[in-house]
Amino acid sequence: MTIITEKLGKVPDEDLDFVTSDKARRFMRKLPDKPLMSLRRQFPGAPPEALDLLENLLKIHPKQRITVEKALDHPFLAPLHNPRDEPEAESTFDFEFEQENLHRVKLQELIWEEVGSFRPSCLPVAPRRRRTINSSN
Repeated sequence: MTIITEKLGKVPDEDLDFVTSDKARRFMRKLPDKPLMSLRRQFPGAPPEALDLLENLLKIHPKQRITVEKALDHPFLAPLHNPRDEPEAESTFDFEFEQENLHRVKLQELIWEEVGSFRPSCLPVAPRRRRTINSSN
């Protein structure tokens, strides 16, 4: 959030209504006041249509951010947009998993599972058990 604030300015208090965590909201309120830096200044030479799309994509508040459909219809993406070749989800994505109260160990296990599904070589190797020789034999 610190880097985002440096580039996009501090999120006004009235735009923090979507943040459900009190701790996160307090953190965001304590961030330094930074003026909004013009995207044109950050990306000199970028086409105006690209900057307009980027500005709409980078809105912090989800209700102010451009939708996927509107982004695909944006003039900057017009040359790439082909509605007949873009799949649509048959149902709305379910975010109920975010309501689960995870303990640290469980969260770590889930992260390792996710990493392992993409890069099995990154998974930790279980330690080998040493064989002990029974002195009575």
